[in-house]
Amino acid sequence: MVDPECTREVPAIISSYREKPPVPEPGEIGGPEEAFALGDEYVECLGKIINSHVRNERAGAAAFDEPSIAHAPTAKDKWLACRMAMEEYGHHLQFNKLAAALSLEDPYTRPPLTVFEEELSSWPEYVLSKALIDLAEIVLMEDLCSCSYRPLRDLCVSLMPEERFHVRLGRDGSRRLARDPARRGEMQRVVDGMVPVTMTFFGRSDSPNNARFRRWGIKRLTNDECRRIFSERARSIVEDDLNLVFPEVKQTWNGSMN
Repeated sequence: MVDPECTREVPAIISSYREKPPVPEPGEIGGPEEAFALGDEYVECLGKIINSHVRNERAGAAAFDEPSIAHAPTAKDKWLACRMAMEEYGHHLQFNKLAAALSLEDPYTRPPLTVFEEELSSWPEYVLSKALIDLAEIVLMEDLCSCSYRPLRDLCVSLMPEERFHVRLGRDGSRRLARDPARRGEMQRVVDGMVPVTMTFFGRSDSPNNARFRRWGIKRLTNDECRRIFSERARSIVEDDLNLVFPEVKQTWNGSMN
């Protein structure tokens, strides 16, 4: 015999489930008009993602890529650093174009990520930032390559070759420095400081925004899933490529920098 208490709310639950809209498929929303037709929440969620890239691509170029030109040890390194700065500012402009098409609010009402608050001060910091921080960006963009909003999906797909080149440049430059016994201590110190900060790149573990992004098919992964993917790949670079020690870091984040 079924206890009536166990079934009392079932009709309401079933009704609520049936009324819940399906998650849009990758690339299903073709442009601004279709996005607006889905309602304010969809556009608001898109705006949070796009504006984050608008301000952080610019902040990263200003804090890391521009200063790196002065720190680059050779003419070729300076040329490559100039190319990185040009491409990162280019990414900023392309995300800004998406923001303009949706008439998004000013992206600078919020600060950039903590990792971009201070300018880098050495070439080792720069090459490791390309190897690790740009790797975090790849993890985020890979998720957006399945985004329901086609313009954002297509932009991320088009930027992936450049992002992968940035990581490869950073990994190769870091490997050369890590082979020098006189630089290994410095490289380890940079890794120890950079990895924990980059782990916060993906947002809080309990982020209500992430749940909304996934409900609308803008993102597919939770923040902790992205963090775990980054941690596994970053550990491989640090331990296998550089023969350094990957610091022990939490796979979750509650928003505290302590």
